[in-house]
Amino acid sequence: RSYPHCTSCARFSGFHGRLFSSPFRRSLSIMKAPSSPAAVEKTVLDPTHCIVEALPAVPARRLPLAPVGSWYWLQGQQQKTTSQLTPRSQSSSLGVSRARRLRRCGRNVMLWVLFWYVAFQIAPTLLKDRWQRIGPYYEARKWPALEQLVAENPKRPLLVMVGSSRTAWDFQAGSLDGMPDSDGRPMLVYNFGVPSTGPLFQLFCLRDMLAKGIRPRFVLLEFLPPLLCEARRGVLSEDSMLEYESFTVHRMLQWLPYLRNPKKWISLWLESRIAPCYVFRNYLLTELKCLVTGQPPPRHGPFDDRGWHLALPFISPLAHQTALVAARGGYGPGLMNFRLGKIPNRAIHELLDLCQREKIPAALVLMPEDSHFRSWYSLEAKTAIRNLLDELKQTYGVEVIAAQRWLPDEDFEDGHHALLNGSIIFTKRIRAELPRLLAQSRDVKSD
Repeated sequence: RSYPHCTSCARFSGFHGRLFSSPFRRSLSIMKAPSSPAAVEKTVLDPTHCIVEALPAVPARRLPLAPVGSWYWLQGQQQKTTSQLTPRSQSSSLGVSRARRLRRCGRNVMLWVLFWYVAFQIAPTLLKDRWQRIGPYYEARKWPALEQLVAENPKRPLLVMVGSSRTAWDFQAGSLDGMPDSDGRPMLVYNFGVPSTGPLFQLFCLRDMLAKGIRPRFVLLEFLPPLLCEARRGVLSEDSMLEYESFTVHRMLQWLPYLRNPKKWISLWLESRIAPCYVFRNYLLTELKCLVTGQPPPRHGPFDDRGWHLALPFISPLAHQTALVAARGGYGPGLMNFRLGKIPNRAIHELLDLCQREKIPAALVLMPEDSHFRSWYSLEAKTAIRNLLDELKQTYGVEVIAAQRWLPDEDFEDGHHALLNGSIIFTKRIRAELPRLLAQSRDVKSD
């Protein structure tokens, strides 16, 4: 915009009009138009104007410091000039053929990507059962054994002990098999101890037993104080030991109402289903290492047909001290700063409610621990555990077997898992307690 009273503006407007007159615009378009790489052509625009030489076209390059907007403007101008010089019929046919090639190539690329993605994900999915951690490994093999045992002996009452790795290591169910019930019938005895589990797993396990048509005559429930602690940073809890990559849909739905952070565990579980190669990457590396070195892959400890883990007969002092230090690092912080968790407390009450509703007699068992492990309990932890046990006794009338001091220190592998001699002593003491417990529940019969 020019102003009449401003001489400089008037001069500039006049120059601007002459600069962008139609002859000059035509010369600029000729300069922009790309020419063939032949000799330089000279074009005379007008006698009154200068002669403009059309130089060979140089491919435009984006300089490292060139603004993004300038680069895109220059590219757009070049495309526009090229389309003006190309015949309309030829440009349309080339564009259609190029679009067809792009669609065809893109479809092929996507199909190959999907094929190789599915191929790479199938391998860990097929080998997932082989790579199960110790908890899912034990559970996946104990269910068929228990179902077969009950199916082969449908008329015999069943006594089952449910718990963690302490139960799996300490309770020799096979040595109690055939002991008489309160009415004289020989009983089936099974050890359903699964490592890395607590009261929530016991609740789910009993629910699944009833859903499968397995109704125990008597249930021994492990009472595990270290896993009753409130879940928080640096404290071991049942929530923190979840093997989410091995969860079925049924088990995931069971856990959802009891998770502190359900979004986190759902995302991890979905990740194990969508990208198992990433979730099982450590197992894949272990398999490749074993193939290269020729060493056999690591295996979990064996257990017998009644669910008892075959305990070691002895352990070296150095290995015992190392295992004891590891146990202190896992369970010590929670026991020294104990706060009873709401979710484990809720699980214990729901478990005993289920036993009372189904008329299944039960007893709580405090598993053996050595003197080092017992010294980690703070005064607050002892008080909270004692108060909880008194409440459960008064509410449900459940019996408590206090077996914490049953074994000497030399009969432990790491302070809370018994060696072979310790498991023999524990099983004998349990056998001595069972007739009294069975006599108190004489009115309850197995189906």
